[in-house]
Amino acid sequence: MDMFNGGFQRLASSMIAHEKMQGAITSNISNADTPNYKADQRSFANFLTEQNSLNNSSKAATTNSKHIANTSPTRLAGNIFQQDQSRKMDGNSVDIQTEMARMSENQLMHELSIQLVKGRLNGLMNAVKEGNR
Repeated sequence: MDMFNGGFQRLASSMIAHEKMQGAITSNISNADTPNYKADQRSFANFLTEQNSLNNSSKAATTNSKHIANTSPTRLAGNIFQQDQSRKMDGNSVDIQTEMARMSENQLMHELSIQLVKGRLNGLMNAVKEGNR
């Protein structure tokens, strides 16, 4: 019996996906002045799908016939590079304000994932402590 019901694996995949997204955002910011640099606009869903395909154990369970079928990663991929080049003459597509907002949101979501892991671990620790009484 799986005591954790895959919850820790999903949370770990989520945190890794947030870390990879942070790397893409910081790469965009660091290349803001590089001519012809195309910003990486992948979303968290893209990184999570990529991470889950590596793990292959975090598949969503369909427990009811009315659930939406699992989507394939190719449907989520789409175009990952921003194509709007009208803002800059050098062909760079990075918008610093947009990237900073994405970074802030990603950081908050990563911290939320960490808090969820802490909560699960605290629950397990309480169960172990109460079992010893």
